Amino acid sequence: MEDFGLLNPAWAGTRAAALTSDTAFGQAMLDVEAAWCRAQVRFGTAPATIEDAVAAVSHIDDYDLTAIAAQTPDGANALIPLLNALRNNVAANLPQAGQYVHRGATSQDIIDTALMLMATRAGEHVLTNLKTAVRQLSMLAIDHADTVMIGRSLAQHAQPITFGYRVSQWIEALGSAGQHFENVVDSLPLQWGGAVGTSTWWVDYFKAAQPESDPMDLVNHQRDLLAEELDLVSAPVWHANRIPILQLGQMAFQVTAAAAKLANDVLTSVQAENAELAEPTKPGRGGSSAMPHKNNPVLSIRLKHAAQEASGHLNTLQTGVISNTAERADGGWHTEWSALRGLLRLTGAVSEILVELTDGLQVHSDAMRHNLAIHGKAVFLGRLTQWLVPIVEAHGAAAPGDGKQLIESISTTAMTNDNDLAQALVEQLPDGIVTVEAIEKMLDPSGYRGGAASIVAEVYSRYRKWSS
Repeated sequence: MEDFGLLNPAWAGTRAAALTSDTAFGQAMLDVEAAWCRAQVRFGTAPATIEDAVAAVSHIDDYDLTAIAAQTPDGANALIPLLNALRNNVAANLPQAGQYVHRGATSQDIIDTALMLMATRAGEHVLTNLKTAVRQLSMLAIDHADTVMIGRSLAQHAQPITFGYRVSQWIEALGSAGQHFENVVDSLPLQWGGAVGTSTWWVDYFKAAQPESDPMDLVNHQRDLLAEELDLVSAPVWHANRIPILQLGQMAFQVTAAAAKLANDVLTSVQAENAELAEPTKPGRGGSSAMPHKNNPVLSIRLKHAAQEASGHLNTLQTGVISNTAERADGGWHTEWSALRGLLRLTGAVSEILVELTDGLQVHSDAMRHNLAIHGKAVFLGRLTQWLVPIVEAHGAAAPGDGKQLIESISTTAMTNDNDLAQALVEQLPDGIVTVEAIEKMLDPSGYRGGAASIVAEVYSRYRKWSS
């Protein structure tokens, strides 16, 4: 039985799905077991002859995952039946090699470390895609640093911005989330402590084999070799400390949340009433079974779906972590696995979608200009009052505190009657206070963008090196 994703368009068919599949996790468990045998050989606690025997049977395609899954409930984890099959296969190749497989380890060592290994592999995929998306967005922001559009606040038209500024905020979110995720992925720890995290089996072994040495020094050295084999960090035992799992899940969620912000903005802008953006097209994508005129923004829909589902996985992961008890949680530990896998899978899928969306996002600047003009000069009323109130009060045209009411009254009356606003203000204010040219300059949206261009340049500079 395999989950193909028929009910999950967020990740169905993605590379991320393959990197986080049961097959991928099963391979990660085998990789950990094989690496442990190699580490023992390197340290001198196992003969070199076992390497080939173990390597030859460490391919997950040679195992019946359906049968292993069916046996998983008997021990409440998949490592137990997989390990039995692995030992049998190793023994068939080299009978004496079986004793070195999993020696001194426990299921939690393998499962936790396999999760970290799978996270490393999925994380590299995420980061490659995320940096590409940020790089593409950076060029989009630069290209549209001066493309004026209406800003939106609380679902209503606000002040003018530029499209480049809006994109810069997508970059800021994705770039910072990506850096946080990268920091965690680069420091994913090996888990190796034996039955309760104290490495008792190996401490006893080294006490007997090398009584003149500190057994924990030897344990730690052997652990270091295993970390090298797997390219993980050789960290102190975190057997009963689930913060590494929690940090990984939280940072993965940040990426999906940042992508959701982008998706929400695109979904607003592609609405027919706005028509400011359009997703990249592809034959067969975005159609409707009942409404052939539609071109649904499925890339953004999938991003939003992924983030909403990831939120549920994060909640489940956190529930598992706070259920942590003693040296191995009874249910809390088990709750972490699928939740973390779900977060990694969705984050990987999000990164793939982002690459395609940011590469082909279509910008309709004419529609942005049109939407900017919907409210006419009313958008600039706040700017006019901020500028003119001190002037009219200083010239005695209004008593202190009454200038705002005067400017708003003249302006709203002119706009209601469809009169020229600049002319109305000049005519109804004392001579010499303002000119038509000065007012029209204040009503030009290209001059009412604040520091948008500077912000675009700053964001571009901040993430240029990271995304290259």
